[in-house]
Amino acid sequence: MGQEKLSEDLLALLKIVNDAGATICVGTCEHRKPGELHCHNISRMMKISSTGVKKRLRVLSQLGFLNHERAEWEDGKVMARYTVSSDGLKVLRA
Repeated sequence: MGQEKLSEDLLALLKIVNDAGATICVGTCEHRKPGELHCHNISRMMKISSTGVKKRLRVLSQLGFLNHERAEWEDGKVMARYTVSSDGLKVLRA
């Protein structure tokens, strides 16, 4: 799927994640850490709901433009990390 097939909001989200290096989801907002990119930060940037951000992250992941990895913090809490995949980088370069 080329860039022309992605909506502007999906492209914008892909660019935000690429610029930040990754976005983190810890499942509950009270576990957010300063300096990490979370759905609430992105929702303010894009002027959409945080639920809308999560939905778009899943879509981009299903399309293969984002990598979805499970990871643990030092304290043992599990988080999800989304990074731009090689296919996502190709879309951004196009």
